[in-house]
Amino acid sequence: MDNFLKVLLVDANTGFYKTQRYKIGEFFGPVDLGLHLTTTINSLNIGTGLLAGSIFPGSNRLIFSGFSPCWGGFYISSMGGAGLVFDNLGINMLSIVNKAANPVILYLNRNHGEEIKVETLPVNLNDIWNSGRKGVYSLMDYTFEKFGHRFETDPRIMVVGPAAAATDFGAIVSVPIRKGELSFVDTWAGRGGLGSKMLREHGIAGIIYGGTFIDQDFTDRNIRVMQFMAAM
Repeated sequence: MDNFLKVLLVDANTGFYKTQRYKIGEFFGPVDLGLHLTTTINSLNIGTGLLAGSIFPGSNRLIFSGFSPCWGGFYISSMGGAGLVFDNLGINMLSIVNKAANPVILYLNRNHGEEIKVETLPVNLNDIWNSGRKGVYSLMDYTFEKFGHRFETDPRIMVVGPAAAATDFGAIVSVPIRKGELSFVDTWAGRGGLGSKMLREHGIAGIIYGGTFIDQDFTDRNIRVMQFMAAM
């Protein structure tokens, strides 16, 4: 395990992105680092802890943090299982700043390389939300249709629905993808309005992510525990 937390910082307005590193010891994970980034750059933060991919229950939850437009303060939420695919990006956190001029889907893919491919695709949300299965399900279908074929392994998609555009308490939804098919198991996060923040403050309607990065502990996830203790 590296001695640093790796954060992919994405500017939704310009499309510029870079990787920043924060020393473990000064920060330990998505909550304290998320608080730091929220208070300094007002970002929406999505990431995993140091034990992501381990055998510990809950270690593969994806942690969301940011300033809640609903509660008016720093807010933390999590999404079950979504951290396992996020770990394939080879980073600890995604932080989104500024706002896209029009709603976009954010594409993140680390496919056999050191760099993460980052793209944004402008979308007409009302047309998509009112088509097909409607709402968030139509947006997930649309996102997978546009980007799913680019991934060597099953990616993960998380999107917002009409509530994110109309209220300050919109959440974020995702479903696991198995063998190239979207499942019917909803997982939700950001009930403090982080879905509204993602769309209304950053212009991000959905995110699709995945990759082929393999941690050195892939075959023995107990190693992650010993690495964590050594970092303390």
